[in-house]
Amino acid sequence: MEIAHDVEHYQNVIKDWGYCYCADCREIRYSADLTATKEGIRCNKCQGYNLEAPGWVRCPYHKDSFVKCARSGKGIVRLQYEYVCNDDCGFRKN
Repeated sequence: MEIAHDVEHYQNVIKDWGYCYCADCREIRYSADLTATKEGIRCNKCQGYNLEAPGWVRCPYHKDSFVKCARSGKGIVRLQYEYVCNDDCGFRKN
């Protein structure tokens, strides 16, 4: 049984996240691209609710620290000698 939350709760979640990953758009969405509704947090671009919460991970491109990854590290894969990330995000090295 899910607990019903009000819009204010979801507004606070958006502030806490800062950004997340929209699985429908397949893109990172920042807080300005999100709307709090009675049903949850909605992407303004596709109007979908299929969002992944960010999480702290050790990014292969920032080896000395943890970063708040929009996909919680789901794009990180281990190769034979190193870890790489398949996500194209702001943490990626050029």
